[in-house]
Amino acid sequence: MNASRLVVISIALAPSILLGQKHDELVSIQRDVAQLEDQMKQLQKTLDEKMAALMGLVQQSIDLSNKTSAAMAAMQRNVDQKMGEQSTKLVAPVATLGTKVDEMSNDFGTVRENVRELVRHMNDLDGKINDISSAVRTLMAPPATPPPAVVPAAGGTAQPVADNCPPGASAELTYTQALGDYNGKKDETALEEFGQYVKCFPKSANAPNAQWYIGQIYYRTQNWPDAVQAFDAVLEQFPKNSKTADAQYMKAVALMSNHQKTDAGKEFRNFIATYPDSPKVPEAHKHLRELGLDSPARRK
Repeated sequence: MNASRLVVISIALAPSILLGQKHDELVSIQRDVAQLEDQMKQLQKTLDEKMAALMGLVQQSIDLSNKTSAAMAAMQRNVDQKMGEQSTKLVAPVATLGTKVDEMSNDFGTVRENVRELVRHMNDLDGKINDISSAVRTLMAPPATPPPAVVPAAGGTAQPVADNCPPGASAELTYTQALGDYNGKKDETALEEFGQYVKCFPKSANAPNAQWYIGQIYYRTQNWPDAVQAFDAVLEQFPKNSKTADAQYMKAVALMSNHQKTDAGKEFRNFIATYPDSPKVPEAHKHLRELGLDSPARRK
């Protein structure tokens, strides 16, 4: 009986006990959910704070980047401005310097030409002084009329000329007239007068000069073959006189002008070897280089 009651009581109380247990579990779950919600809120708050801080750092980076870009742009503008100013300042001096260099180059060219002209005038003056000295010697001791001489003809070959000088011909007067016509560039008249002088007075002191002037007339009229013949006549007929060295040099120059390279080179070398102290030796070396030939000094 008692046992049955206990069973009945247990059965009666079982739902209440189960309901009490479920209530406790539900409260525990609600408490856990509430804690979870608090944790989620705390996590969301932390996340918001972190995001806000991160956004602040990003904004600072953007601001710093903008400032850096602005500073770089300002620096670039400053550099461009400075470069422009320096370029503007340098263009005018460089242009002026280039102009001055060109002017100096032109001045040097002018000076070079003036020096060459001065050397040519000095050489002409030296020849004229020799001519005057010879004329003075002729006046002091007039020579007798010699036998016929040899004068190069217009064709370039030497031909004997008969002694048919005009009666009473004067060596001094003939030479003076010929020299005056030569200086006045009356080449045909001067050529005839110098030829007559050499023919009539081949043993006079001015005969080598007259023969040399014949070569000069042919040379300045660009008659190269006759110029070579005329200068060669000085070397053959008057081997030792004041015009011998000049005649050999001019013969070489005439051969070079006539494109006779080998013969010109031979004459220039002979001139250098025979007259090493002549002021025309540097020009002879220069002509040898122009001909593509080695000069004696260069070979040594």
